[in-house]
Amino acid sequence: MKKTLLTAALLTAFGVAAVAPQAQAANSSSGTITFTGSLTASTCTVAVNGGSSTQTVTLPTTPLVNGVLGTAGSSAGWTAVTLALSGCTGLTGYTKVLPYFSGTGIDATTGYLNNTGTATNVEVALSNAQSTTNALTLQGASGAQNAGTQLLSASTPTFSYFAGYVATGGASTAGNVSASVQYTLNYQ
Repeated sequence: MKKTLLTAALLTAFGVAAVAPQAQAANSSSGTITFTGSLTASTCTVAVNGGSSTQTVTLPTTPLVNGVLGTAGSSAGWTAVTLALSGCTGLTGYTKVLPYFSGTGIDATTGYLNNTGTATNVEVALSNAQSTTNALTLQGASGAQNAGTQLLSASTPTFSYFAGYVATGGASTAGNVSASVQYTLNYQ
């Protein structure tokens, strides 16, 4: 009986020892990770609607009468939003620039900006025109948002958009509207 237990213990010990190098060998691998990037001496200065780079754009007070924002997809209150760039001359190696909009305030389904105010069934869209027909697809990746590009060689590269209310899910209800989005400039 003692021999059997000793034999079982030795087999267990050698069995584990025999398997351990195989497991270690199976987990051994090698590879290379390469990181690339670039640093610029300076970036463009941004003026939103003629002010600083961080602005509040006030959309007009819009009465919900005569069907205004009465059905999903209808829009109103389109207001101009410009991003004018200056001081881009220090950038070497790049010829164009494009904005990239991001943040948790973007509705991943519609691409519009979620309303955090008290009005319901309404979001804020950014568009190249005063309609949702040319709306920016803010849920898209950089370069795929319909935001356009500008040449850095222009005297004042400017991006011109419109922001407006868009009814979602049915008729909008009265209340305040608040939405926000972050932007960065991508140089190419």
